[in-house]
Amino acid sequence: MSTRPPMRSPYRLVPLLVVAFIVAIALWQATRPANSASKADIAAAQTLKGQCLARSGGTARAPNYSPTPVSCTAAAASVKVVAVLVPGPAHTGPCPRGSAVVQVVEPNVRGEPSECVLPVNRPRTDHQGG
Repeated sequence: MSTRPPMRSPYRLVPLLVVAFIVAIALWQATRPANSASKADIAAAQTLKGQCLARSGGTARAPNYSPTPVSCTAAAASVKVVAVLVPGPAHTGPCPRGSAVVQVVEPNVRGEPSECVLPVNRPRTDHQGG
């Protein structure tokens, strides 16, 4: 009759060590701080104030805008940045009435500034003949 390996056999410890390693990695990832906005991201967002942006995708309810400004007279111009909200101690007031809040430079990053945007008003160019 064959005998079983002792409880401290390396073959019995390997699964326990693998589980302990996986749990340690999970705890490390769970306790790491999330990505946060850098000073360069905040400065880039603040330079967008007064600039127009082109739509770069998204949905009708949640559009995405390109962080590269375009001319406000260009056909691609979709919105104009009227204010930049920086979270934290230097938090600015709310967005102007009627504006939408979007994150352009680095969306979904903790501490990232939000931009208040308004649709670009274009003069009507269609002529009704008569």
